[in-house]
Amino acid sequence: MRPTSSRPFSIILTPKENDDFDLIIANHHQVVTVLRNRFPRVPIVSTIHGVIHRMKDARGQDIDAPEHPALEAKVDQFVAVSEEVQAKLNNDYALDSVIIRNFFDVSRFKAKRQVTPDRPLRIMFNSNYALKDDQETQVLAEVARHYGGRLMAVGQNFAMNKNMMEAIEEADIVIGMGRSVLEGVCAGRLGIVHGRWGTGGVVNERNINVLRACNFSGRNSGGDLWTADRFIEEIDANYNEKTIEWGRNYVLREHNAASAADKYLLFAGKKEEVPAVMKYKRARDVVQTP
Repeated sequence: MRPTSSRPFSIILTPKENDDFDLIIANHHQVVTVLRNRFPRVPIVSTIHGVIHRMKDARGQDIDAPEHPALEAKVDQFVAVSEEVQAKLNNDYALDSVIIRNFFDVSRFKAKRQVTPDRPLRIMFNSNYALKDDQETQVLAEVARHYGGRLMAVGQNFAMNKNMMEAIEEADIVIGMGRSVLEGVCAGRLGIVHGRWGTGGVVNERNINVLRACNFSGRNSGGDLWTADRFIEEIDANYNEKTIEWGRNYVLREHNAASAADKYLLFAGKKEEVPAVMKYKRARDVVQTP
């Protein structure tokens, strides 16, 4: 006979969460807001990567895009990846920010093969937006034919490869936007910013300030796409050891994940010369003066 007084029960053991964080580094306003609610006393650094802050939802309604700053989350420090983003944060929301440029593990991008001397025979176009018959693709095919070489296209509409270094290894020139072009430059290839926003130009000492001001997107071009003749002119002028080596050293210095980590640690007080955390400002808190 079963005891009538006993009742089935269960015990759920939940491990205690460690709230003793020094710093939270987060992207995208939804994530930042959730973390602020969960950890109200932990300083938050929010990185803004883009300038497109509004988008359409599935119903066609205007909503905040992920890159929109979390204005109600009392972020302690905003970080912008470029001067373009920094200006938008200031102009649109009256938010101060510091620039820490996009970074990656530069040690992964070391080529075994040197570029083909004298003229490029393999040009790689890295894009998740372009199609085979698009203008920005076809003009590059014409450039490759001029040098008696071939165009390699990679991206979601072309060939996919989780290890981009395998594709970069085969290339003499890498063409793309943002990190796509920087990875090639890091590996000792000539890089050209080119894609859906236009042709930004060759990654070299003369162009670097305008290219990185808009995060190597090509928006500095005003939407202009180079002709095949312009590509050939620029390649002839820049396809040399001096330009390629300058670009590689630039990426190693300015887009190195280890250097970026040191900058973020400053906000947590884990490095010397800790800067004062900028006071959080919302647009509505700013007194407008005539």
